[in-house]
Amino acid sequence: MRQLTQLLSGLFLLLVFGVSVTFTYYNSIPVTISVGSWQLQAQPVSAWIIGAFVSGGLMGLLFGLGLFRNLKSRAKIRKLTKALIEAEVEISNFRSMSINGTKK
Repeated sequence: MRQLTQLLSGLFLLLVFGVSVTFTYYNSIPVTISVGSWQLQAQPVSAWIIGAFVSGGLMGLLFGLGLFRNLKSRAKIRKLTKALIEAEVEISNFRSMSINGTKK
């Protein structure tokens, strides 16, 4: 069963490679992309489309790994730690005061 899975995976990869090469061959017209006043160098249509798929896949992996959630959690931990320190200082100040409002 494992050999069949490896064989099918290999055939699928060859199929994807063949489709990619064919797609690149038939979509070789250079296109310039403009974003506002910023203009990118002319590249074949296939390069733009493949680049979009690759960058989207990489971004999906980054979001899936939770790297950005960790950054948000770390910021929240820092904020809560700072609030805890401030609260401890305030409690320490209250404890140092006597009941009638004068220092011990």
